[in-house]
This record gives sequence, structure tokens and C-alpha cells, in this order.
Amino acid sequence: MTDIIHLLPDAVANQIAAGEVIQRPASVVKELLENAVDAGADNIQLIVKDAGRTLIQVVDNGKGMSFNDARLCFERHATSKLTTADDLFHLTTKGFRGEALASIAAIAHVELRTKMAEDSTGTLLQIEGSEVKEHAPVATADGTSISVKNLFFNVPARRNFLKSDSVEFGHIEEEFNRVVLTHHELSFSLYHNGKLVIQLQPSNLKQRIVNVFGNHFQDKLYPVEQQTDFVNISGFIAKPENAKKKKSEQYMFINRRYVRHPLLNYAVETAYSELIPEGYKPAYFINLELDPSTIDINISPTKVDVKLQDERLVFGFLNSTVKKSLGQMSLTPQIDFDYEPGMDLSNMPKNMELKEPAVTHNPNFNPFNSHPASGGGYSSSGSSYNRPSAPHNTDFDTSGWSDFLQSLKTETETETIKQEQTENLTLDLQERQKEEQGEVSVDDTKCLVINQKYIVANIGNILSVIHIANARERILYEKYLTAIQQKPITVQQSLFPETITLSPAKADLARELKPQLLKLGYDLESIDGTHFAVNGTPNGDDGEDVQHVIELFLEAYHSNMFLHHAEKDQNLAMSMAKQKSSSFKPMEANCEIVDFLRQLFDCQVSNVSPSGKPIIRQIDAVEMESWF
Repeated sequence: MTDIIHLLPDAVANQIAAGEVIQRPASVVKELLENAVDAGADNIQLIVKDAGRTLIQVVDNGKGMSFNDARLCFERHATSKLTTADDLFHLTTKGFRGEALASIAAIAHVELRTKMAEDSTGTLLQIEGSEVKEHAPVATADGTSISVKNLFFNVPARRNFLKSDSVEFGHIEEEFNRVVLTHHELSFSLYHNGKLVIQLQPSNLKQRIVNVFGNHFQDKLYPVEQQTDFVNISGFIAKPENAKKKKSEQYMFINRRYVRHPLLNYAVETAYSELIPEGYKPAYFINLELDPSTIDINISPTKVDVKLQDERLVFGFLNSTVKKSLGQMSLTPQIDFDYEPGMDLSNMPKNMELKEPAVTHNPNFNPFNSHPASGGGYSSSGSSYNRPSAPHNTDFDTSGWSDFLQSLKTETETETIKQEQTENLTLDLQERQKEEQGEVSVDDTKCLVINQKYIVANIGNILSVIHIANARERILYEKYLTAIQQKPITVQQSLFPETITLSPAKADLARELKPQLLKLGYDLESIDGTHFAVNGTPNGDDGEDVQHVIELFLEAYHSNMFLHHAEKDQNLAMSMAKQKSSSFKPMEANCEIVDFLRQLFDCQVSNVSPSGKPIIRQIDAVEMESWF
């Protein structure tokens, strides 16, 4: 029988391994930035073209490599950080397995220029698809410059799976942020298509957060600090009112390495459980210092997922520390049982005689007397308030009681009438709901609003429950879709334009969507790489937080590109409708409910929200009869 098992060629094996480590351009950015940090650099530049498809280059002023090390570092499992298996549990660096550079070289054109300070010349190394094209001395600056060009050139299937430039650059920016936040003492620069996106100078952590995410974070952050024998916790948490529905600003680090750990994330979120609405996520930037022997960071190729030796203990420390920080900043009610209230006598004269206060009362005092001056009050030796005493008279003037009781009766009758009108008013909605089965008319409908979440209505002897938020999302979606495609929303120009700050990736997306945002009523003007002037907002949307609206809109648009794969116009309308549907005014007047239902049944599709959630549930008489 012929043998069928054979060893794969090194080039093929490297391509397969690259699929685990290098998933997109951002994966290359992560590995190269971490190598630059491990090299001891204090100035690191990241240069990207076409969101990493054409070029990813990292330039650092670290210690560089020798002629032989420059070649050896591209071999699989070649590393300077491990000698025995036990070293895996004493890691203090980021790279250690020796797979990243080998994987990158297998699927791209790589050029490395490196030089050690003590050497007179540097080294040039060029590799294409794991094949060394050139390895020679060269004149270059101290440190290392590595360029990765034409990523996935020999794996076209993987290249075809890449998303748009804005999406891929967003992932690159996220990897960049994860490194710069935990190494705020270093200088970083990010360039995209020849433009400087962001430049960061050495600073403290809070200033680095503000520099990365914008000045609006300046007043949102509160410090988190706890030193114990087991774990040291440091960083910042954001105000509860700044919580979002997306986990876009949650950064957890262990020994200055970004990690994903559901239990640690849960520890922070439960500390906020009574301070933020359900479904919202708090922002935090927290670093845990643990003994490396208690952490296993080698459980995934990307080194993002980690396993802790005592997860419950870390959970308890982290949860209590966040709660403590929230309490110290007066964000949660506190009772101090050690506090003993006393009187401050420091400013009183030394020889002043303290007298016990005495209280007297006037039995003839009548608050409803028609002569205010004749009433009696109270007096005490410690009070300056005294009212004139009235002559003793047992015949009190009770005219005030009559007026008071009459006003109560009038108010009660008015409230009763209002309640009866609300309960008995009939919604005469002669609107038609367009469906494939035909037309449904809604006549003589009574309705009830429950907790401002649902409208219960009797439509054609069928009990209908309308989800208000989903219905509003549908109404707004069709309104915004019409604005984008046919009739733009009127822009109300601002007398004093507001300035908003966006992250570099969101700023690029905002510039790309500027014409569509104008149709939706937002007139944005780019000031620089991350700042925009808001020259106008939708007519009638006074008082809204434009910074919050635009940020959530861009986040939703970015997410919908993956979740719903909608067309651009539909995505734009869905994103704006989604984030505005949750911020509506309560409906109280009956006419408001009538108008709301009219708008709903005017929609082309009135039973499903744009994101696919049901709007109307119906229960007929037969089903209700079965209940009993």
C-alpha cells in the first residue's frame, strides 16, 4: 500500500500558521507595535497605506538587531525570550512565541532595516512569501524599520475577505489604541495615506486617554486605585451617565497587556448595575498587576484571551475597588457610621454665655385669618422671628377654610373629568395598513399606554400591543430614508457653531458620510484630523447633545455594516433611527397617541422594525377565551 502521509513544505506550513495569527491588517499592526515596545523604543511611528493592504510600516528607535538575528527572527519559533517551558509562566514581554514575523513573511513582501547602536552598519533583509531575496549590510539609523507590503498577495481568498478601507482602518486604530493606552510614557505617531492622523507625546494615563478619545473625556474620568499583596489595580472609570450601548471604550489590561476576560468585564459592569440603564456599558481603562506565574497568556494565537489562576479573588478585588471609587466620587449614596456630627464653636466669642433656647406658642394663631398681621407666631431666645400676638378671641375667622375646601373640590372634579376623557376618547383612525394580504382599517379604537413602553389598543375586536420604541424606530427609519433619497431635512443654522471631537477612524468615516449627514440635518465642517464644527442641526432638535448623537450614529453605522449588510442609504437611515428611537418624549395627551399611531400605519412596513424586531402583537377573542 502506498503511503499517503507526508510533511508539508515550510512555505505552506507558514501560510497555514499565518491564518491563525494574521487575520487582517490590524493583526500585523499589533505584532509589530508590540515588538517595537519590547525593543525598548521610546518613539514609535506607524505608517499605513490603503488601510494596510498596500503598506504597514513600523519605525522605532529601539535597540535593533544584529546581522544574524535579523535573519533568524523570521524563522518559526525563533525567540529571544524563552529557553524552557517554565519561562512561559514568568513572561514580562509581549512577544514570546516567535510565530508572528514568520507568519507575516509567509503572506507578504517584507523589508527589514535594523541597526544596533554599537554597530557601524545596519542590516537589510527582504523576504517575499517566506523566500529571502536579499540579506546584506546597509547604512541605516539606529533602531528598526519593518515594512509589510501587499498583504495576502499569495492568499487571494483571504484578501477578498477584507472589508472596506474605513472598516479595516478602524480595526488598525483599535489595535493602536490598545498599545498607546498602556504605554503612555512613550511617543507614538500614526499616519494614513500620507496624512498624520494622531501624534502622542509622553504623558500620564489620563492625558493619554483624553488625547486619544477627545477633550470631552476630560471631565468624565475618575481614578481607580488599590494596592494589595495579590493584585495592584490602577486606571480610570467613566461617569455612569456616559455609559453607551456599545463596548467601544472598555479597556482591560493585565501587566500592561490588553486582554479579554468576561469575568473581569462583569466585575466592572456589576459595580455600575444600579447606576446605569440595563443594556448600557460603562467605559473604563484599568490595568491589573499580577504575578506572571498566576497568568496563562498562551491559550490563544492572538494572545488576547488569558486564564487566571484565581479568577474569583481577582473578581472580588476589582469589583470592590470600582465600587469604592464610585462611592468616593459621591456617585453612590454612602453612610459613614464613624461620623459623629457636632457643633463648630471655633468662631464663637470665648466669654459668650450659652442659653438654652425656650419655645413659646400663641393658642390664638389662625393661618386662615383674613388679617395676617393679627396672627401669632413663635418666639425663642435664639430666634429673631417674632409675630405680633392677637387678642384672645374664641370666634375664629374660618372663611379661609371654605376657600381652601372649595379649591380642593374644584381640582378633584377637574382631575376626574380629565381621567374620564382619557379613558372614553375614541381613536377614529381611518388609516390603512399596507400588507400583502390587503388593507386593514382601524376604527373606533380605545388605547392605553403602559409604562411608556407599550400601547394596548382594540383594533377590529383584536387586542393589539404596540412596542413604542420599535414603532418609533420604524417611523424614524422611513423618515430618514426619505430624507436621504428624496427630501432632505431642513437644517437650522447655528449662531455659534459647536465643536465636537471624534476618534481618527470615526473622523474619517464622518468625512466620508458628510453629504449624507447634511441630508439628515447635520452640517459638519472639518477643522482638522479629529475636530469638527457643527454649523447646523435638524430643525426642531434643539437641546440635543450633538457630540453624543454623532458618535452613536457612526458606531451604529459601523456595526450595521457587519450585522445587517444593508445598502448604504438603508444603513444610514437605520443607524440614525436606532440611536434616536430611545430618546423620545413621553406620550401623555390622547392626541399625541393618535398622531403616533397614524404615523406608524402610514409606514410602508408597520409590523417590523428596521432591525427585524416585531412592532405589533395581536391577540384575538378565541385566544383570550382559551386563557379562562
